[in-house]
Amino acid sequence: MNVDFLGLEFPIYYVMILLPAIAGLLGFLINRLRSEFNLLGFFLTLWFAIKLFIKTRTEVLSFNIATFAGIDFTFYVDSLSGFIILFSALFGFLIWFYSLRAMSKTPRERVYHLYIALTLSATNGVLLTGNLIFLLIFWNVLVFTLYGILLVGKKDSSFAARKAVTIIGVSDYILMLGIVILLIKTGNINFPVEQKLLLNDPWYITSYLFILVGAIAKAGAMPLHTWIPEAAKAVPAGTMAYIPASLDKLLGIYFLVRISYFFFDIAGSMPVRIILMIIGSVTIVAAVGMAMIQKEAMRLLSFHAVSQVGYMVLGIGTGIPIGIAGGLFHMINHAIYKACLFLSAGSVEYRARTTNLDNLGGLGTKMPVTLFTFLISALAISGVPPLNGFFSKWMVYQGIVEFGSESNLWPIFLVAATFGSILTLASFLKITYSLFLGERPKPLNKVREARFEMVVPSLILALLCIIFGVFAYQIPLKNLIYPALPFRIVETGIWLPMLATILIIVGIIIGLIIFLFGTAVKPRRSRVFVGGEVLEEEAARMTGPNFYSSVYSLDMLKKTYDFGEGGAFDFFNYLNGVASGFAVMFKDVINRLIVAIYEYIGKLIRVFGQLTSFLHTGELYTYVGWIILGGIIILMLLVL
Repeated sequence: MNVDFLGLEFPIYYVMILLPAIAGLLGFLINRLRSEFNLLGFFLTLWFAIKLFIKTRTEVLSFNIATFAGIDFTFYVDSLSGFIILFSALFGFLIWFYSLRAMSKTPRERVYHLYIALTLSATNGVLLTGNLIFLLIFWNVLVFTLYGILLVGKKDSSFAARKAVTIIGVSDYILMLGIVILLIKTGNINFPVEQKLLLNDPWYITSYLFILVGAIAKAGAMPLHTWIPEAAKAVPAGTMAYIPASLDKLLGIYFLVRISYFFFDIAGSMPVRIILMIIGSVTIVAAVGMAMIQKEAMRLLSFHAVSQVGYMVLGIGTGIPIGIAGGLFHMINHAIYKACLFLSAGSVEYRARTTNLDNLGGLGTKMPVTLFTFLISALAISGVPPLNGFFSKWMVYQGIVEFGSESNLWPIFLVAATFGSILTLASFLKITYSLFLGERPKPLNKVREARFEMVVPSLILALLCIIFGVFAYQIPLKNLIYPALPFRIVETGIWLPMLATILIIVGIIIGLIIFLFGTAVKPRRSRVFVGGEVLEEEAARMTGPNFYSSVYSLDMLKKTYDFGEGGAFDFFNYLNGVASGFAVMFKDVINRLIVAIYEYIGKLIRVFGQLTSFLHTGELYTYVGWIILGGIIILMLLVL
């Protein structure tokens, strides 16, 4: 498929990869025209992504660019990669537009926009490739761009960048080993495979599990998630919305679906499915539990970005078509509402200059549009109908229940999934109150709504949360999810989103009427006394972090939380400890080796010196003898 660009015909694959990178580089080099070049690059990438998406609805595109060492470097785009390319381009454009204002006049702004463009190029490369080796090239480029974009932080973010690269880099090395094993065993790692590989061979199982590590590390599932909360403390909201919230989830889950049901066939391997479902369940509960105790908005949202991956992995692991479709649908939904949440929280930070929940509150009347976008996306991630988050979770639940016909473990997974939704709703009641409700601190009385460039992307994403929930059957499922999967989806439950929406709206109207005519009384302000002492207004203010404080005070949970906050569940700490141990060990070994070599050379020199001293006696007849011996040796060499 070719496109007409600047009067010339180019294969669309080259355009999708090179266009954002070239626009970003030109913007970096010519700073005065940076916004113009970036607008051109991101908008045209989105435009060509739409054309590519439409094309892949009816056909599969394939284009071989080279064959090297028996490996075909091929571009391959089907309905699965086609719709994910569309959303990667959409998120790239929205985050760039948001960052126009959010990142203006910040240090290293030029570098930030360059890395956003390079990340989009590498992402498109991953999604366009039709060969695992070819894919691995762009996959590793993303490690470089991740490191670069994380270095552009609100404060020193070098540790977060190193941590991310370490975890992702080690995971990618394991991924590479899995691909090499597969290449040796099959000799073919191209998409599509003629016949899916069954996990009945130890080498195939090893290969799949190694590749799985790379996929879940990119998606941010436990235990390879800890760089995400670390980054949330130091990097801008746009970075969090772009990398762990959207692109990493799209790529990680895309790759997981691709290897699980297009390359391998894990449906016939119950142990592998159980492993995936355990990973998903633990990720859901453990991450949302950590979110409950956070007092910083970005860090709280980052743990939810991890928790929601669990639903995707859980749905895919069921091996049931409706569950797999639910996991894939949740991937798109999560990218939408989580990016919206980060951008909305970023707007609050932009105006209030803080995301500490103790120092916020009452901003709903000052920032009504941001309140709307945050509330919609918070309800969506909590699984409240009729928004998109509910629908995809409901599909995952159906997959788990149907999985019950094959395993008696299904109640455990179902309880984990539903319990995770309850805790998610509870934590978002906390953060919504902390940011927008309650009593507003006096320093925030002059706060106003965020700028146009920051509000519009959040508003678009919030509207998508509504559309993808109310019109789930008509738009995302029919046109995106179902065509992307290689099997027929059979729904076992009954859900009528339009009817549910109408009933919910009616309920809200009735509630408002009751409130306005029954309980809408102007509140009476009173002084607060503690021990006979009148407290100042700020001291008496109830802040969001006080929600659920009793949960943290429970001895067993408190120890678990302290254990987790101390890094006990952090894969990076163990990896760093092992590496440090090896470094110390090898340092000692190398030092001893160098000393031993030095001493051995010294001994050789002393022996050689003693020998030469013995031979050089200073007597004339000794030297004459040496001359004669040397002459004899020379003659013998000449004769030979």
